[in-house]
Order: sequence, then C-alpha cells, then structure tokens
Amino acid sequence: MTIKLIAIGKTDAENLQSLIDDYIKRLGFYIKFSIEIIQDIKNAKNLSEDQQKQKEGELILSKLN
Repeated sequence: MTIKLIAIGKTDAENLQSLIDDYIKRLGFYIKFSIEIIQDIKNAKNLSEDQQKQKEGELILSKLN
C-alpha cells in the first residue's frame, strides 16, 4: 500500500519545507509514501471562497485514481 498526500500550493517557508522533507524521509522506512503538490489556482483573487474551494476540489479529484 502506498500513501499519497495531495496538497495544493507549495510552501515558501524554508523551515517548514525542511520539516516536511524530514517527515517524508522518516515515513519511507515504514511505508511507501509520496507527496504530490498541485499548483495554486491562477487568478484566485478574482474568485469567491466557495468558487476557489470548488476548483481546488476538482483538481484534487482529477489526481485520484
């Protein structure tokens, strides 16, 4: 079994990214794990919160098998 984490938007915080990388490395000893980062929605400022959630949900669903 492989655990796949799908996330929207990468982090710009260096310290947070190093923690994520460390966690991925630790998980690799116990289970197959992968992370997939989906790019942020372009022109999200022009969308309402509900519209943005809808589009992000569609992107996540498109990545599921």
